[in-house]
Amino acid sequence: MTNLSIKSELIADTIAEEIIRGEQSPGARLAQDAIASRFQCSHVPVREALQRLVQMELATSEPRKGVRVVALASSDHVEIQEMRLALEPLALRLAVTNFQDKNLKEIEGHRLSCDDATDAISWESANRAFHMAILKPCGRPRLLRQIEELQRLSAHRFHTKWHQNWVQSSDRDHASIVRAMQSGDAAAACAVLVRHLKRA
Repeated sequence: MTNLSIKSELIADTIAEEIIRGEQSPGARLAQDAIASRFQCSHVPVREALQRLVQMELATSEPRKGVRVVALASSDHVEIQEMRLALEPLALRLAVTNFQDKNLKEIEGHRLSCDDATDAISWESANRAFHMAILKPCGRPRLLRQIEELQRLSAHRFHTKWHQNWVQSSDRDHASIVRAMQSGDAAAACAVLVRHLKRA
């Protein structure tokens, strides 16, 4: 990976998290000049970063309007949840089949980070990491990339709608999914995951 690619990825990831947390307002213009000045770089990595944000569906690009922060409607969130309900159980079923003890340390680390989080931002970040960690053993990179983008969009909804009402708690569903994975029970793990996603 070139230095420009590394820089564009850093810019995209930074702004993506700001959009997810609601620090960039829906419809706000993402100006190349301002971003280049902020990250002290040329316009080349900024253009690549903005293209990546559009691919993530966290931004939109329109002629003469430039790149703007996405504004998601309720119907968008319904579709996002439907897609997660279709794709994540598929990935989890494969992940249980391929699950090894070496996967447990990462998964448990993220699960405990969720339970120990003392603020909504830390919890949401750990929660997203946990959900990706349980699916990673599936070994399907295209599927995982699609799910990761859907989870980012779901995180955006969390910060928009539920952030203020967040309270610290231990997530029993997370623990149940891990136990089912350890015992090789894909059906049980997927059933808990589906129930868990429907609560969101």
